Amino acid sequence: MSDPEAEQEIDFSRYWRLLAARWWVPVGGIVLGAIVGYAVALGGSQRYSASANLYLGQPYTASGNVALQGLQTNPSSVGTVAHSLAVDQRVGEICKAKVGTFRSGISTKPISGSLSKNGQNPLVSLTVLSAKKKVAACAANQLSKAVISRISGYAVEKIQSFRGQLSQEQKGITALNAALADSNVSTTDKLLLQVQLNTAESDLSSTTQLLHQATAIEEPSVVTPASAARVTARSRRNSVVVAGLIGLVLGGLAALLWDRVAAVVARRRSV
Repeated sequence: MSDPEAEQEIDFSRYWRLLAARWWVPVGGIVLGAIVGYAVALGGSQRYSASANLYLGQPYTASGNVALQGLQTNPSSVGTVAHSLAVDQRVGEICKAKVGTFRSGISTKPISGSLSKNGQNPLVSLTVLSAKKKVAACAANQLSKAVISRISGYAVEKIQSFRGQLSQEQKGITALNAALADSNVSTTDKLLLQVQLNTAESDLSSTTQLLHQATAIEEPSVVTPASAARVTARSRRNSVVVAGLIGLVLGGLAALLWDRVAAVVARRRSV
């Protein structure tokens, strides 16, 4: 009696003989696949990426000790401004480029490692992808400026106010010093002037500290401007390897089925 299990065994040696007899078919498949893969990768469009890093700042009250929540602390502000059509059109005019050449490549994301509080992330990366190097860099930098301009209103007004206050306080101190140096001023008046001078200098010191806080911490800024670098749409090596493997598989199947296909073709021709 015949063994059913033995009949079901796959004759791998036969397959190896078929592959060995027509070894050039899978080898040709590898070569052809590699060529096609390289051609596809070579024909893939090259793009340029430019990223700018933005600091959104943290606004405080006039006293400088209570944090505030506003436009610049809203995590969606950067993306909202950067994806605005009106803003993008203005950027296109400045960069002398069509909006379509960069608008679809705009993206924003928080920079990991920065402190997040109440959904706020003070460091954000703004990236632009474009087929043109100059357009990518120009658009990223101009969009960064547009974002900073639109979220820094509170900080800018606060800084201007502190600078005006400093100017007045410095003028007051100058006037007090001049009065103290005047020999016609009585000793009693000079004592009163000295008290006023001490108070004015204390106020000047406080205002100077608040101004420094506003410019260094509260005011949004571009930390690092964008510079474009080329990115490859497809990896040539990966494309060649994948296409070569596909060619090997197809070539191996062709070698295994060669005799069957040839027999079918021969029968059709003889009919």
